[in-house]
Amino acid sequence: MCLCVLQTLASVCQGIQHITSALPYAEASTHTRQLFWGTVCATWLLTFVRQRGRRNFSIVDRVWPLFPVVLAAQWAYESRDSLFAAHEGAACAAQCKAIVGVVLVTVWGLRLCYNSVRRGDYNVGAEDYRWVHVRASIDRILPQCSAVRWAVWELFNIVFVSGFQLALLYLIAVPLHMLMRYPGVVARGTGNMAADKWSCAEVSLAALMAALLVLEAVADQQMYEFRQRKQQNKLTRAEAQAGFVHTGLWRYSRHPNVLCEQAFWAVLCVFCSMATGTDLGSFDNVYLLAGPVLLIALMWASVQLTESISRAKYPMYRAYMMQTSRLIPWKPWSNAQVINQAHAKL
Repeated sequence: MCLCVLQTLASVCQGIQHITSALPYAEASTHTRQLFWGTVCATWLLTFVRQRGRRNFSIVDRVWPLFPVVLAAQWAYESRDSLFAAHEGAACAAQCKAIVGVVLVTVWGLRLCYNSVRRGDYNVGAEDYRWVHVRASIDRILPQCSAVRWAVWELFNIVFVSGFQLALLYLIAVPLHMLMRYPGVVARGTGNMAADKWSCAEVSLAALMAALLVLEAVADQQMYEFRQRKQQNKLTRAEAQAGFVHTGLWRYSRHPNVLCEQAFWAVLCVFCSMATGTDLGSFDNVYLLAGPVLLIALMWASVQLTESISRAKYPMYRAYMMQTSRLIPWKPWSNAQVINQAHAKL
């Protein structure tokens, strides 16, 4: 059984290595490959370290805010001769766009890391509350054989928890890698020499990414302040009756932070493609969309799980779901609108 599991893990790792090495314009250097696979193995092995008497599967959650920043730092070092050299004209414009992209991703990572630290996510034994429900759901469908249960859990652990999520973080950062290499391409005279200045669309996309970072920070701050008041028994009557945050940005969207997270990486992909003259409609460049698309799919599933837990925990959450948009901010429905909609479905 153990030999079969190890052979399967080796095949999966070889397959992912083949895919990442085949990506055009995102060729991973030896150092980047070592960084990626070292992080995958480390996050997997750390789940075997017991914290407060049990295994912790939230190791990747601790790495999530930092991995794209570390990748950006690695790529900046590899591209230092072109990224930080003195350029003129089109190469200078490409250099500025690359630096803006790096700064925005770094701010995203450090801000998210700060939010995780103050919530206690880096404390010993801290684990995302959703893992209890994930384990229970998987255990219900697994056979009682302990060897089979162990093998399935470890495959799930290394393939999805560590491998897939870190591969996803790599993929959402790939457009930035392309952008960081572009000043050198332009300097050699092989890039888009007509792009010697910022276009209105590029400025708008950069401003939109900055705005999304601010909005995500505001949403997380409102959630943090609500939790602090809840711990201190200082909630208003309406907040205490609900039990969950539903004011501020959360009045117009049930998951404003998730929306901003998804939108940030999707806009970054478009920004990097536009700045480098890359056609996202071409089949050769479709891999650039893999990261944002997979991120949206993963977060959609995460939101589904979160809301199923909230419905069971808070009686008023169903009413909140009927009145408030899931992601896209929208004016909340009144009680009359909810009732009319319910009658229309009968």
